[in-house]
Amino acid sequence: MSVKKVDVYKEIDDPNRNFFISASAGTGKTYILTQYFIKVLEKNFPNAEIVENILTVTFTNKAASEMKNRIMEEVSNKLDEKPPYGTSKVEWYQYWNEVKINLSRSWVKTIDSFCSRIIRENNISMGVDPNFSIISDFQRDREVERSVYSALRVALEIYQDKEIDWLNFLSIKRKEKIEKYIETLNREKTKFKESFKKILSERGLDEFEKIIQDVVSNWRIEMSRVLLTNDLELADKELSELYKNFLWLVKIISLIASEFYLGLTTDNFLYDFKAVLEKVVEEFENNPDLLKKYQNKFKYIIVDEFQDTNYLQKEIFDKLHTTDNYFFYVGDRKQSIYRFRGADVSVFSRSLTEAQNSDEEILLGKLTKNRRSHQQIINFANHLSEVSLFKRENLQMEDIDPKLLENLSFQEEDISEPEIPPQETETIPTLSEDDTKRVKYILIEPTDENGLNNQENRLAIEIETLAKVIKKLLGQEMDFKVRKNNKVYYERRKIEPKDIAVLSKELKNTEKILRTTFFKYNIPFYIFGSKSFYNRPEIQAIFAALNSIQNPFNDYQFVRYMMSLLVGMSFQDLSKLVEKRQGSFFETFENMQSEFPDDVVESYKVLKKYKDLKYYLTPSSILKGIINNNNYFSKLVLTNDPEVSISNIKKLINQAEEYNNMANSFSELVRFLKNASNISEEEASIEDETSNSVKVMTIHKSKGLEFPIVLMIGLHNSISGTKNGSYAEFSIPDAAGNRYYLLKNVFKESVENSDHWLLKWFKNNEFLDKTEANRLVYVGITRAKDLLIPLLVSNEKADTLNNFFLTVKNSNTIDIIHSDNIQQPKENAPEPLNKDEENTLFKDIPHQNLKDLTNLSYKKYIAPTYIINEIKTNELDLIEDLNETILSPSTYFDPKNIFSDQELIFRGSFLHSKLRSAQNISHIKNMVKNGELPQGFDELDIVKRAFSPSENKVIKNEWRLMKKLNIGKKEYMLFGIPDKVIIEKGDIEILDYKYSDLKDPKKIKDYEFQILFYLYLLSDFGNPKRGHIISIKTLQDPITLEYDPQFEERLISQLSKEEVTNEF
Repeated sequence: MSVKKVDVYKEIDDPNRNFFISASAGTGKTYILTQYFIKVLEKNFPNAEIVENILTVTFTNKAASEMKNRIMEEVSNKLDEKPPYGTSKVEWYQYWNEVKINLSRSWVKTIDSFCSRIIRENNISMGVDPNFSIISDFQRDREVERSVYSALRVALEIYQDKEIDWLNFLSIKRKEKIEKYIETLNREKTKFKESFKKILSERGLDEFEKIIQDVVSNWRIEMSRVLLTNDLELADKELSELYKNFLWLVKIISLIASEFYLGLTTDNFLYDFKAVLEKVVEEFENNPDLLKKYQNKFKYIIVDEFQDTNYLQKEIFDKLHTTDNYFFYVGDRKQSIYRFRGADVSVFSRSLTEAQNSDEEILLGKLTKNRRSHQQIINFANHLSEVSLFKRENLQMEDIDPKLLENLSFQEEDISEPEIPPQETETIPTLSEDDTKRVKYILIEPTDENGLNNQENRLAIEIETLAKVIKKLLGQEMDFKVRKNNKVYYERRKIEPKDIAVLSKELKNTEKILRTTFFKYNIPFYIFGSKSFYNRPEIQAIFAALNSIQNPFNDYQFVRYMMSLLVGMSFQDLSKLVEKRQGSFFETFENMQSEFPDDVVESYKVLKKYKDLKYYLTPSSILKGIINNNNYFSKLVLTNDPEVSISNIKKLINQAEEYNNMANSFSELVRFLKNASNISEEEASIEDETSNSVKVMTIHKSKGLEFPIVLMIGLHNSISGTKNGSYAEFSIPDAAGNRYYLLKNVFKESVENSDHWLLKWFKNNEFLDKTEANRLVYVGITRAKDLLIPLLVSNEKADTLNNFFLTVKNSNTIDIIHSDNIQQPKENAPEPLNKDEENTLFKDIPHQNLKDLTNLSYKKYIAPTYIINEIKTNELDLIEDLNETILSPSTYFDPKNIFSDQELIFRGSFLHSKLRSAQNISHIKNMVKNGELPQGFDELDIVKRAFSPSENKVIKNEWRLMKKLNIGKKEYMLFGIPDKVIIEKGDIEILDYKYSDLKDPKKIKDYEFQILFYLYLLSDFGNPKRGHIISIKTLQDPITLEYDPQFEERLISQLSKEEVTNEF
């Protein structure tokens, strides 16, 4: 073992060694990384190709870009530098000029872009299309849901002793893997059945489904490697065997679902973020030559933010490192705050321990000179870290790994030192009469008036105090620490909004009141990464319009649209509509348009226009049309925050083309947007990070940034350890590298009270969760350069972040200021609407006219799917979402056959998409050869004709058809999507594919009705002749049906019966 603790700045002159460096906040981590990179270039003079032999991994695109810029700047400076002894100026200049050119090929990348590049460079040997795509979270979640349904169907069919004969659409590799898992379940059928039945009764199908979805989304490779222990005992020993069986069952079903997921994604060259990492790990394991290639290629492996890695990423770095190359790892365990996103600070601890026990020479370094903050702030951070945040006694928990505790506790090397001393006399802003320090606590304590006994009141008073503090600071003079031209000094100037940052653990419940209060006090602000884009009222108005276009007879959605910012119908007009309603509100409005304002009527006409066009226009065209036809921008000018509102709508328009790719139909778009509130999307802003405005962000967003003045809020909230929302919990590796997993909420009390060695090992997870709050506070306080102001709102009911700060309340480095002593700015807040004024808005409106309209809806659009209860995915997509219709789900799904239906949807979506993309008979032959279609399918006469294009023949795939039909006073929109239409010399034939053996007489009768329905829709385009029902499950003779000219009469009769049956 050869481990040395060294002065990093001296030792990097010889970069051909391994470095493991701990860098406290503000100590120049990016600088040391850049300097090491330059030292490597100097060491390898005159080999300018060395640029491609240096791997530098960062964890954000912004950090990678900053690193490239700094390296480029340093290399540019080298061009004018005096060469070392023995090297001519021409040689020196030529070398650095070549290096500068080669930097465009450098490997300075995020971990996912690094893995993506490896895949693209080796796409042939890996069997991957070099143009593979990275899918969005929405696409991933959609495929996960489909995969889990398929896995649950497998489980249910095994439970029912059914034969599983529907896996041919998968690749041979996927099919074989799933079949092995099926064999495992069949071998232990009794164990499987008992476990499956019990877990569904204990947790329910919904939770079981979420457990599997969680694993497929986040833990695929970990679950494939996880160990199950046979000696596991819970506190309640009777539950032990059952719990072990649950773990066994969930693992197998998760692995089956993972195979389905990979079949839908990676087998089609679609990768999520984690899949590219998994692919590289898999290839490194299975292809020694490929691994050797990159081990030889990368002579230096530089990893930034090492504390934010996880074990999968560590595995990639470990595989790349050999005795013939060198690593340079830099991180700070005190700043690991992304556990909720998969980062694991135990990787840093484990790697540090491995370095200390390594046979290689490894240099352990510490960066302790703080180049960011004033000495008073540095001293405060040192003191708080030592006596509160990372004090070993405070962190101590029973049964945790001693080495983990030791590595994450405070150490002498964690003490930072200031870069320059403070001035003898300094100008520091004041908030009260006698505060003089650069760390100021604002205490907000309970009084008879303020009522801090509930969260809402605490938040309101906190934000009001925050605004007062900011207004008090603005315009005061302060000595700022400044770095210019490699010189550091103090500069006195007035405080501006851009000097101030407001940091909080989270902004979810804070953002709205903060906006309102800052507007009131006229404080310019910019919210970094605000996730409220889809929840903004101007965006929700568009969503209301889309929902109403999807089904205008849904009264709730119609009213939501008409009363949104897009239209602006008044409560009085709504009351009028309710009083005179006949049928749906949409129908009622049609008959009384003259009683409403012209602008409201015009918006109604926009809705009416697009309700009929939605099947013929792209989703983005409809969205843009709604905005333009409603003159939306002019209406937004009248809102309280017009510039932001208009910017958000412009952003939505810019994103509109993406919606065409996210959703194949208008219906699917609507379903996507219903879930959009949960999607992480930043709103537009008229301010930006460079504007002269107060910056507001979460502490997580502030990581890596610095600000002259930092105010911290939200410290009165409960500490509560970091929870990532996972249903499955995976342990950190044991000494042998083995990992285990638990089900968090199953037999929770018995699991927590067990003294089994494995369950004790999971205490490490609890420790890491709990201490994330400590690290979060450290990151927050170390963002401040010149002034730090935590707002401490009293909350005696909870263990809060306040407590960390209050432990050092009596330190002489802190000013204690009571909120009442802060001089209030002379700003007049707008008067709130009084109750009398509010009541006049609703005067003369009967209360019942304003009742909740959520459950009001109306059925209007008719497809053959509706009449015959036959699932067809592309038509089901066009039917209004079941959650918004009065029709019972049983109209479409028989609960007894839910997995059968889901399989049809799954198979229909997959095979129909492949058949749709098939251009000729050779493509069909390939599908037969691959086992996706039955043998002999390509020899069917109608198939040959349908896939043999010619000049005299028009062939259309999945043609969306629509036809109006009036029955009495009812207007129906009939629509359907036949799989294939052949038009030759005016005669029309159709093909419709069925994943069925065509043996069920009742089903065949339904199919025949469906064919006639399609031919009826096509009667406007030519002479409908016949339709062909073709099995894509087994080879069967097609069922051919001649068109019935009298079909319309039969259809009217059928619809009339349905109307009576489903009348409401």
